[in-house]
Amino acid sequence: MTACPLDRAGTGRRAEPQFDAIFLADQAAIAPVRRQLRARLEADGLEGVADDVTLACQELMANAVVHGCRHLPPDTRLTVTASWSETQLRVAVHDPSDEEPRRQADSRSRTDGRGLRLVSALADRWGVQPDTDGRGKSVWMELDLDAADCAVES
Repeated sequence: MTACPLDRAGTGRRAEPQFDAIFLADQAAIAPVRRQLRARLEADGLEGVADDVTLACQELMANAVVHGCRHLPPDTRLTVTASWSETQLRVAVHDPSDEEPRRQADSRSRTDGRGLRLVSALADRWGVQPDTDGRGKSVWMELDLDAADCAVES
């Protein structure tokens, strides 16, 4: 039986599991959120994409902390949300900064600046959505799912 994010009650309707977390603009806050997201994905049978999703999400969170919040107080709060269905998974990281992320130029000597390139390689789509009130943005990524991404239970 495929353990994809289907309605567990057997009604045939799709469930839309959610993951929501609030974290401080502190790099130390990223790892616990990443672990919580991974546990939730695995609990819903998405082990096949959990590595890629949590790595890309970690990069989005790190970019928000390091770049988006660099001029904001350390008690600034950010959010990460994830939702999925049988066919698609979406993760978004929201921060209160209006500064849009920028891909860095290729460099063999730098050890930073590769986060968005990594997100682009792991995700099927990604982008930036400014808040409608002009106070911040969400950087999001989407991954198309198929049966191979879901765990198979015997």
